[in-house]
Amino acid sequence: MNFLRQRSISAAASDLVDFDADSIRRVGKPDVWLADPDAYEKNGRVLRDSQRPRMLAYSTREHVLYATDGCNTCTVNVDLKAVTDLKGFAEENELPFELLDNLRSFAEGN
Repeated sequence: MNFLRQRSISAAASDLVDFDADSIRRVGKPDVWLADPDAYEKNGRVLRDSQRPRMLAYSTREHVLYATDGCNTCTVNVDLKAVTDLKGFAEENELPFELLDNLRSFAEGN
């Protein structure tokens, strides 16, 4: 698991990260993962779910993007390398741009 910001999170928040990853694994097999620790814990308070996706995952082989907000998991078939307007794609799919941009960087490194 990669994190958008490098900081430690509590065991309870880490359990939520694992829960979200398991939710994504139920629908696919991504090989690149990115989670925003600030969407799991703020000022020592564990956040059970989020208004926006807090974890993204991507299958570089199948070109499937996975997103979860703690309650729902959704998928989009897309070749992230081919997306020319990433900001527009993020807005259109209600994804946090910073999370998506960093996920694409990790995916290109694979």
